[in-house]
Amino acid sequence: MRLPRNWSNVLQSIQPKIKQKLKSFQGKLNRFFRKSIVDLTLALLIVISVGLTLVSLSQPNAFPSTGKIESIQQIITATFALELGLRWLAATSKQRFFRTYWLDLIALLPLLQFVGMPAVLQLLRLLRALRLFSLIIHYTNMLPLNLKRRTPEYFLIFELLLLTVLFGSMIIFGFERGNNPEIETLEEALWYSIYSLFSGEPVLSPIKSLGGRIMTVCLMLMHMTLFVVFTGTVSAFMVDKLRNENTLMELDQLSDHTIICGWNRKAEIIVREYKAAGKTKDTPVVVIAFVDDEHTIIDPDLRSIVRFLDDDFTKVTVLEKAGIRRANTCIILSDKSHGRSEQDADARTILAALTAEKLNPSVYTCAELINREYASHLALGNVNAYVVSQEHSAFLLAQVALNHGLMEVFGELLSYQGGNHFYRIPLKPEWVDHTFLELFIHLKQVHNAILIAVDEANGGYCVNPNHYTFKQDDQIILIASHDVQF
Repeated sequence: MRLPRNWSNVLQSIQPKIKQKLKSFQGKLNRFFRKSIVDLTLALLIVISVGLTLVSLSQPNAFPSTGKIESIQQIITATFALELGLRWLAATSKQRFFRTYWLDLIALLPLLQFVGMPAVLQLLRLLRALRLFSLIIHYTNMLPLNLKRRTPEYFLIFELLLLTVLFGSMIIFGFERGNNPEIETLEEALWYSIYSLFSGEPVLSPIKSLGGRIMTVCLMLMHMTLFVVFTGTVSAFMVDKLRNENTLMELDQLSDHTIICGWNRKAEIIVREYKAAGKTKDTPVVVIAFVDDEHTIIDPDLRSIVRFLDDDFTKVTVLEKAGIRRANTCIILSDKSHGRSEQDADARTILAALTAEKLNPSVYTCAELINREYASHLALGNVNAYVVSQEHSAFLLAQVALNHGLMEVFGELLSYQGGNHFYRIPLKPEWVDHTFLELFIHLKQVHNAILIAVDEANGGYCVNPNHYTFKQDDQIILIASHDVQF
């Protein structure tokens, strides 16, 4: 049956309002689920659910479907069903929701006992223990850095250990009770699972049932898996600890070095340019950033001058570890890792730049901003230089579009990999009171260099001035194929 035309128009007119209200409702739900009290409540319900499951399965009438315990369990399961339903409504990506919560959805299957599904589905409630660990991981920021970096690995080991023991105990108890006189209680099945898991072989008389034997084999296989994972995790932890200690010892001995805050492709280009430039090719570079493995993100040829400090560059203690008080230059890159917004990245840049200037006013600080509107904060903090990355990229693109072939010129001048480059050198005293044109001719004739600008002693800049007479303490900027000594 077709709707009248006026009804179709009404539906089309209210559809945007419905979408807007749905989006607003999703936002409210997401803000609600981000509250700590929600996580705490869910964690408490998970602990109660897993505990009641263990209690109910240890009773003589195993796998009960009635009684007070089962009623409480069904209420808790219904609560989780409601919670997951609301999360599904709040999710902007339904595929991501199912990828994240598929185990929690499986743990809802015990609700089907009301429609005649087997009571053995109670075992699926133990899967909620995995959800508990994921909730705990969100609150590990207070841990030391070495522990915090390895938190997922530690919890993975603990999750595998706990679930293996729980499922192994339940399954062996269910199959062996009444068949094996040595396993008549859940406690005996629990100790059998623990001993078999850690020893890698059965510790009691032969298991009688086929299901018990299969579970015993699974325990032995899990023993090898956990041993490998545990050994690898502990080894990685010790390597990180020793490497960090060695790095800190090296950093204490550095001076006149360069500090780079943040790491991305730009940072590697900066390090490569430092190595290509003659006067800074041996300058040590300290990179402060959260990195998984520096050996996979940096050219092997550059590792000789780079030290990594795996920490947050906005912290005073971290900058001091990097030797900010003895550093010559501090470069702060815009850090948008871990899903940070442009505003957050600029805020971190400003905080790090102002902190560096406060700790060492003589350090030359260069900062990268995304939005120019925040540049005034850097100017007030006496930050030496800043680059508005998107803005300067747009300037460069416009020049290349307006002046064809200019990119090759910029490419040569802005890189120390070959050809001509920019140099900033102090003016010799004998050239004081001489004109810009006189020095221009001298540099071109004697050194094949082009004088382009003057960095005045009073802080101003003159680019290609018509009439300029040099003063004491002026600096000159020129283009040459080598460092000019005149």
